[in-house]
Amino acid sequence: MGVDFSVQQRNGYTVVRVEGDPSLEEFLGFVEVLAEQSRGWQDERALCDLRSVRTLKSFTEHYAVGQAVARHLRHLRQVASVVPADRITHTSEKTAQSAGVNLRVFTSEGEAIKWLTTPE
Repeated sequence: MGVDFSVQQRNGYTVVRVEGDPSLEEFLGFVEVLAEQSRGWQDERALCDLRSVRTLKSFTEHYAVGQAVARHLRHLRQVASVVPADRITHTSEKTAQSAGVNLRVFTSEGEAIKWLTTPE
């Protein structure tokens, strides 16, 4: 698989750091693996740091990722994605949100953490 990731539990949320050059198919497979693993997490909030993913730049790919998040990660209360500023489109965010998943995309890890840890 062209995706490597690490998982770190923090107080109130889980950080998933992702890196690699995955094809769309490989990344969608990663979302499915993440879905299985996240069912056992203490918290229902996740921060996915995607700044080291060097592929998946097209609208179609972002749309497909949003659909996969909606399908596989709906058991999580909040999902924050952190991406490089030059790659933010909000396409995956809008797609997942339209399916009822609370996904937000950020360019700052600090802003993502603030969103995840602010009481609802």
